Amino acid sequence: MLKPAAILPIGALPNQNILAELAQGESQTQEFKRQLGHPESVAGEIVALANCEGGVVFFGVDDEGLIIGLPDTQTAFQALTHICRDRCIPPISPVLEQYSLEGRDILALRVMPELNRLKPYRTAGGRFYLRAGRDKQDATGRELIRIAQAAGELHYDESPVWGAGLDDLALDAFASYHELQFGLPLASQLEQSRLPLEVLLSHLRLAERLDGAWWLTVAGVLVFGKDPQRFMPHSRVSAVAFAGADEDSDLLDRREIVGRLPAVIEDTRLFLERNIRNPARELGFRREDLAIYDRKALGEAVVNAIAHRDYSLSGSQIRVFLFTDRVEVRSPGRLPNSVTLENIRLGVHAERNRRLATLLTQLGYMSAIGTGIPRLIIRLTRQLSGREPEFALVGEELRVRIWAKT
Repeated sequence: MLKPAAILPIGALPNQNILAELAQGESQTQEFKRQLGHPESVAGEIVALANCEGGVVFFGVDDEGLIIGLPDTQTAFQALTHICRDRCIPPISPVLEQYSLEGRDILALRVMPELNRLKPYRTAGGRFYLRAGRDKQDATGRELIRIAQAAGELHYDESPVWGAGLDDLALDAFASYHELQFGLPLASQLEQSRLPLEVLLSHLRLAERLDGAWWLTVAGVLVFGKDPQRFMPHSRVSAVAFAGADEDSDLLDRREIVGRLPAVIEDTRLFLERNIRNPARELGFRREDLAIYDRKALGEAVVNAIAHRDYSLSGSQIRVFLFTDRVEVRSPGRLPNSVTLENIRLGVHAERNRRLATLLTQLGYMSAIGTGIPRLIIRLTRQLSGREPEFALVGEELRVRIWAKT
């Protein structure tokens, strides 16, 4: 439901706060307009903010941040309300604020992500825009896919992979999964149901018919493909063990981990176990290793990255870096939908790849309750090392940092 625009009375917020905002100049989240201008152009600026991280458009301010003022803020307010409702599709719910600065009246139109989650947005003229620095730009097809995926409107893992036909399915791997999950051999299922294999795969969202041919989906390739990296080379994991506490340190071990996702998970676990140097204490004739990482916490961080990364980012793979004092799991893609760096610690989650998450849960690598981050990564790491794990967004990458016990 479209929420009505709100307007704050003059002086509702301290003017010095607004002056401080204006002094920052135009940016990724801030735009200046001398006047309203053409409705389609204004809608483009609003849509660009809504499709990214939100922000504010100041009206009555020139490009250099000089306060020009608007002659009639009430008329401008009504026009902006109509633009957000009629020229932005879906309609955008703005927060409108009015200020009197240096004897001149201006309006601030704020686009708040929590009020506008129906991405991607477009103008009535059919243009999808993104914010790029101080400007707006047309979104590419791939960028639109990522926007819709982040908003939960599109599940990329259920889309077909061009060129990956049924001959690229590892039938033995799928048959083992089918019998484990349904308690019935695959051959018996096909015989009893009289379904062709491709139709069964389609029901499970592992294959899709396109232009008269059957193609495996992203989930089908990644979990049951003969050679997933042939079609999706970025689905590998780059694992590196460093001799020190930063990336300038010497390399102790490095491996490009490939294969189907269950094998990638297992081989990443083996890499970490091989390279983590646990101290030990002598107990008579016995030697007891002292754990510096909780294995469940590390496993959860790796599996989460593999299950929830953005596979539409074709140029980036998951990276697992082992330093002398920590493990970092770096996963391509920003947080999906309503998940933030703050609420992710409380167990708030949204499935970017719902089919992959279901398959990995059925195969025993994930739980279905979605509480792994607070229950396993945070709690177990805190108990062992005494330090909180860290979560950060760096560009288009989510980084999870787990500290070793010292």
